[in-house]
Amino acid sequence: MATHTDPTCGCGVCGSDVPPLIGSVLTGVGMTLAQAARAVEQGTDVQLTPIQRALVERWAEQQLGSVAES
Repeated sequence: MATHTDPTCGCGVCGSDVPPLIGSVLTGVGMTLAQAARAVEQGTDVQLTPIQRALVERWAEQQLGSVAES
């Protein structure tokens, strides 16, 4: 997946980039957030962009919070 790094783009995602996520599927990876989180947890080298990695980490943290609250 091509990414276009533009230092003037403060959010890290620019109009010419492919979105990092469509629905729950990580673009260019073909995994859902849940699948990627599980793979990362198991030590699998998943090729994620920095934004995708942050999304996966946030998703995993939210899931752990949901389990802790139950």
